Amino acid sequence: MDYEKVPAEKVEAIFKKKLDEQELTAKEKKALEDHLFWYAVEKATESNLPVKLHTGYHAGNSYMVLGWVQDNPASATDLCRMSPETRYVFMHICYPYYEEMISIAKHYPNAYIDMCWAWLINPVGAKDFLKKFLVTAPANKVLTFGGDYVIVEPVLGHATIARRGIGLALSELIEEGWLSVDNALELVDTIMHGNARRIFNLNQKMEVLMKVKWG
Repeated sequence: MDYEKVPAEKVEAIFKKKLDEQELTAKEKKALEDHLFWYAVEKATESNLPVKLHTGYHAGNSYMVLGWVQDNPASATDLCRMSPETRYVFMHICYPYYEEMISIAKHYPNAYIDMCWAWLINPVGAKDFLKKFLVTAPANKVLTFGGDYVIVEPVLGHATIARRGIGLALSELIEEGWLSVDNALELVDTIMHGNARRIFNLNQKMEVLMKVKWG
């Protein structure tokens, strides 16, 4: 997530080369991608939309460079500082470097952490992440479920694992004396769907959709 702010005039010629299907050097490609990234961030921020970014473990096998994953938390802090008015949602808890992501959510007002996919990578690690998050960072900055599946069937199994993990995390916090039963119950709606509805402006979007004349 190493994106520099590159002005449009510096990539205009590169963009034209791309349109003409000419081959770009690695330096040219990065400059264009950096500019387009910040252009997208600017437009999302203007529209009050959060920016979601992949962090953490890679799908597949035999090609992940763990050093890249390890660098993601530091890069995330750079993004939060470079555009403090943008709400960033960092996906996949940057597993296995999730302690660092908790510190980012605690420190930066515009940083949110999405647990999507985390329950499938390591359900015990995801449970521990949630426990630590709830005693460290604001509870209104975590999304406890989600995914980016191509097919819908795995969602059911994923949801079952997530619900169990969330229940275990809250139960253990109660047993260890960090939360009362009432405190834990108050958190359930917030972390399971309330935060998502607020962060993604779902109530406002529902109002808009209700006014659309379908058909």
